[in-house]
Amino acid sequence: MILISGATGNVGGELLRQLHAEGEAVRALTRDPARAKLPADVEVVKGDLGAPGSLTKALAGARALFLMMSGNEAAVLAEAARAGVRRVVLLSSVAVETRPESLIGRVHRDAERAVEESGLEWTILRPGQFASNTRSWGAQLAAGDVVRTPFARVGLPAIHTGDIAAVARVALTREGHAGAVHSLTGPQAITPVEQVAAIGRVTGRALRHEEITPERAKEAMSAHMPADIVEATLEFLGSPTVAETQPLSTVETVTGKPARTFEEWARDNAEAFR
Repeated sequence: MILISGATGNVGGELLRQLHAEGEAVRALTRDPARAKLPADVEVVKGDLGAPGSLTKALAGARALFLMMSGNEAAVLAEAARAGVRRVVLLSSVAVETRPESLIGRVHRDAERAVEESGLEWTILRPGQFASNTRSWGAQLAAGDVVRTPFARVGLPAIHTGDIAAVARVALTREGHAGAVHSLTGPQAITPVEQVAAIGRVTGRALRHEEITPERAKEAMSAHMPADIVEATLEFLGSPTVAETQPLSTVETVTGKPARTFEEWARDNAEAFR
């Protein structure tokens, strides 16, 4: 049995679908099982990583755990070890290696340290920018054919969330990944302008990009994100390090299949933008 936290999210949901398709026994952890739209034969259990004591039922009989960040990693992992979990895969961030002094880098490194000290067999995933971050453009695209972002021509190798899930699937089900740290990217750097064009092609919409100032973006983001996270995000998007712009071959090395392009991600998720 593999317990998947974040099972209704972008990466966890894709991981669950991949494991289920392979015939693996999977269990979905969610705060609200009634709202979880998952295959009928997948076990869904209520629990909250923010309240480790709520995980007893979810962890019972599980041999492996896909772990999302919660800030309670040490307590969650202690519960997992008591329940007999042997293997854990943590979804972390490339910021740990590229921006270790940043807020994002520090909190993810704290989570990694808890995993490393858990006594379990562990693997850490450090993806860069998610292709799925463009889902935040949904409201703009529902209102018209213009997407407005800052840093129009700064390219990052955005990764298909299905590829993150594929690496997690391999680490959870196969040997040879204990103690591994896998840094993950898409196959090529792509700018917001190019992302909008790709979404336009797969949806058949005549979309265009309009660049806005970082200040305007900060104002919009601050309505639903903490100020320190807004600052860190804009720094990452506007002034990436050389390492953050370089595509890596890790997805293909681990899974045997090349990382998918942003356009492939857009095609797989076109309904979100129509």
